[in-house]
Amino acid sequence: MTTEYTGGCLCGAVRYRATGLARAGYCHCRMCQKASGAPVVAWLMVPADQYEVTKGKVSSYRSSADADREFCGKCGSQLVFRPLKARNEVDINLATLDHPEAVVPKSHIFTSSQMPWLHIHDDLPRFKEGHPGT
Repeated sequence: MTTEYTGGCLCGAVRYRATGLARAGYCHCRMCQKASGAPVVAWLMVPADQYEVTKGKVSSYRSSADADREFCGKCGSQLVFRPLKARNEVDINLATLDHPEAVVPKSHIFTSSQMPWLHIHDDLPRFKEGHPGT
């Protein structure tokens, strides 16, 4: 059985659908913190060829030498992170899913940038930088 994920931006101008195998995790990097205005962002990673925008059009910007970010040009919701070194993957902002409660993050990355006042008590693996091998 293939899992389908749907979601969209805050104002509803942009909608998307993704299918296929996925993994999810928390990112504590400074780039995600600044882009979201939050101390941590949860991401759902799916194959790029199984992600599509089904309504509206996203805006995009190169947030670093390593990635592009896509967002709704109307309301500003951050929707997607596209790592340039892994063009076969799309990272979807998990909170923009229609049912974010259905996806459980499995790790923490870039914990070297984790806010010292944020205490997340779980037993998930933690990586000071990205996942090993990425």
